[in-house]
Amino acid sequence: MPLRLCRLLLALVATSLLAQDLPGLKVTFVAGDKTDRRSERLLALYVPAGQAPTPFLPAGPFVAKWEGDLQSPLRGTFKLNAETSGKFKLSLNGQPLLDGPGIKTVQLNKGANRLVAELASAEKGDTFVRLWWASKDFPLEPVPPTVLTHPADKDLDAATRLREGRLLFAQLNCAACHADAARLPAKGSGMPELGQNAPLLADLGTKYRPEFLADWIFDPHAVRPHTLMPKVFAGAGAEQKAADLAAMLTQGAAPKEGEVDRQLAPQGGALFANLGCVACHQRPDAEGKDAHGRIPLAHVTDKWRPAALTEYLQDPAKNFPSTRMPHFRLEAEEATQLAAYLLSHGRMVKRKALAGDATRGAALLVSAGCLSCHAGMPPTTQPPLAAALKAGDKGCLAADGKARAGAPDFALTDDQRAALKAFMSTDLASLKQDVPAEFAERQIKNLNCVACHARDGNVSTWTKVDGEAKKLREALPPKEHVEGEPVPDAPIPHLTWLGEKLRHDWMSKFVAGQVEYKPRPWLIGRMPGFAHYADGLALGLNHQHGYPQTEAAEPAPIPEMVANGEKLIGADGGFNCVTCHAVGEKEATAVFEAPAINFAQTAERLRMGYFHRWVLAPTRIDPDTKMPKYADPEGVTQLSDPYEGKGPAQFEAIRQYIRTVK
Repeated sequence: MPLRLCRLLLALVATSLLAQDLPGLKVTFVAGDKTDRRSERLLALYVPAGQAPTPFLPAGPFVAKWEGDLQSPLRGTFKLNAETSGKFKLSLNGQPLLDGPGIKTVQLNKGANRLVAELASAEKGDTFVRLWWASKDFPLEPVPPTVLTHPADKDLDAATRLREGRLLFAQLNCAACHADAARLPAKGSGMPELGQNAPLLADLGTKYRPEFLADWIFDPHAVRPHTLMPKVFAGAGAEQKAADLAAMLTQGAAPKEGEVDRQLAPQGGALFANLGCVACHQRPDAEGKDAHGRIPLAHVTDKWRPAALTEYLQDPAKNFPSTRMPHFRLEAEEATQLAAYLLSHGRMVKRKALAGDATRGAALLVSAGCLSCHAGMPPTTQPPLAAALKAGDKGCLAADGKARAGAPDFALTDDQRAALKAFMSTDLASLKQDVPAEFAERQIKNLNCVACHARDGNVSTWTKVDGEAKKLREALPPKEHVEGEPVPDAPIPHLTWLGEKLRHDWMSKFVAGQVEYKPRPWLIGRMPGFAHYADGLALGLNHQHGYPQTEAAEPAPIPEMVANGEKLIGADGGFNCVTCHAVGEKEATAVFEAPAINFAQTAERLRMGYFHRWVLAPTRIDPDTKMPKYADPEGVTQLSDPYEGKGPAQFEAIRQYIRTVK
């Protein structure tokens, strides 16, 4: 192929990649003389009065501008509706459409329709906006993230890089070693991730094998890629220093007694599949790089004392409150089975371990700065933040060992170093505040929520590795399904609409693992607890969808509507909801496979608006649902009485009745 033609093809490919649309909309915020940008999944926003719209801007009046494309699947007539408390304007394809709240009819072209919206913050109270759409085929719903796109943008890339650097600065605990009382917030304030202590160093010798601990200290990234733990020692004598520190940390500790029955490994393997462990972690017998970026577990046998691993699985946050490892509320028997599987399939390393000196290790514990991260102790030998900022590409930010000298090695990529340097060139004021919506987005990534849950049209990792999960289940003898028991292949709820769907108080408790019942008894998995992150994650999800933390208090249920609602859920003149749904202590009448959500739980879980959107068109939200659609696109049901077949009124009567069920 001629060189000129090759260059032309490469140029065409490059142009295609540059022109490729990215999900979501570009949002530009202006407050005073400062500007910030970020991408958003939805055209929705909620900023409480007196708070900043982004961490990089001051609190006070602001203007937000959304830009991108609304990708319509077909040419047709749609309605667009804005709910807002501020001064809102919207144009489509260059034509003004909305000026303030309200609903307008518009003709959308098939494919991209240029969307520009602007919101000036409310003069009083909270600022919010939510954009909805409807057509002849579906009722009003939020414009979904799957139809919103924006082109690549250098300014947006720069803002994203700042956020990546800000998060790295917090997660790598830079402030623990490089103090600056003037530029950094007090511990426990500002950005939530800032100043979180690393795991406690107590009782390590009772839990871990000292030979593994020495290897881990020497080179943690060789054991677990992407760990936040740095390689502290480098150069001649580094392995001996690691052995000395390991000896000090395990000195005088009696290993926790107890073994696990390795014959329970098949049951543990099934748990590994059914709880979704397989979505976040490679199997312990897996080899090589994982296509899904899962965390390896081959080292577990080499690391843990069996009895200690069993205890850890029952309470992962005991010595590390901000751990990403979820709390599954395992029974002792389940923890024993899971430990048996992990330990039976891991590997032991044949090593010639160096003898460590605990006295030398005690001195290293202080001089290496371990206590700054692991115990929150003030830094001793590390330079202050001002000196670190002036060092440039030396120390922790160096790309090679020579320039790094004695500084820790975090195994940073070039992109991570660039992000850190970009953030450290700012005034760092963004560390003193945070925004719930951005916190939630960070934690969805940090906690790997999409490992188990689909979101915005993307399937979960759990779905992608379903073949592995089936093999682990098949290691057990086959068992006939019993009605009411969980179903292995039942779909997990999507994350797409969670912030619009769930009430904050219930969602916070559920994410924390503090809800006693299982809302979906047919799921073979269970929602684990992330207590450290729950409240902020729940609030941020609500704000992402343009909703406040708490809905306005409702008046008492209307007796007439309650009576109609009770009739409407029944079999005689109603929708026969009680076939699948229990109502408080009254069980469902004819369950198929497993019962649906108990109506008594619905009232405390769901926001009112989402309840109505769900019952009007459930398959618009979840195409896999077994919930029937009872209303046509006009909202009319097959039941003419009561309310003359008007679905919204009938469904509100059901909701009013549900509110009375204990």
